[in-house]
Amino acid sequence: MTINRMCVGCRTRESTEQLVRIVSVNRQATVDLSRSAPGRGAYVHRDQECIQNAIIRKQLARALRVTGELDCGALNDL
Repeated sequence: MTINRMCVGCRTRESTEQLVRIVSVNRQATVDLSRSAPGRGAYVHRDQECIQNAIIRKQLARALRVTGELDCGALNDL
């Protein structure tokens, strides 16, 4: 069964196999490879352009419902 999610960077729908789930842990964006971490998750393509769009436009923080600054340093390794 394929579940479609929206990429917060480019706003296109893809299957979850093509997207990476991001969660917020203590206001730090973390990649959830197991796709089972507790809390809200946001999905983004592994493409650097989508990741940067999500960070710059603050879509990632909005999707994760984080108030204040979200540390996205760990996402640069994607």
